[in-house]
Amino acid sequence: MTTVEPEARAPERQQPRVEPVRTSEELALVYAIRSEVFDREQHLTTWVRDYPEDAESLNVLAWIDGEAVGTGRVSLWGDEAQIAWVAVRKPYRGRGVGRAIMEYLIHWAREHGARTVTLNAQTHALEFYRKLGFRPVGRPFYMAHIEHQLMERELQPRAEGGTG
Repeated sequence: MTTVEPEARAPERQQPRVEPVRTSEELALVYAIRSEVFDREQHLTTWVRDYPEDAESLNVLAWIDGEAVGTGRVSLWGDEAQIAWVAVRKPYRGRGVGRAIMEYLIHWAREHGARTVTLNAQTHALEFYRKLGFRPVGRPFYMAHIEHQLMERELQPRAEGGTG
């Protein structure tokens, strides 16, 4: 009798889990990821912590296998939201982490009454944001030495004729 060996399978990749930052320890992880991506990797800025908006905004962490692998922030002013500081650690890119962060932030903004959401996208990532429903607004500009583009997405239709 011949035995058949089970087919070898590649280990399944765990999907990222996105959660709001709740503790000072988690906020320290946000700052560590910002520093890793925006300071050490991109040389965009060394000032990655203690922004006044951090205390008034929703910061999130993306987790895979118990490790913080990405972050992002959404701020709400009336019916307008702004997404900022979206960063994924290099070893975890291409695994849906950025998309999971963005979908979480967009959903949160919509649920909290935002009609539009904006962000300043690095131009190398324009297609990523277009696939999430964002459109470019105005001309590209430079932040530090990296070209960026203001982008906007409508979340809820605006009331017309003063009926809403």
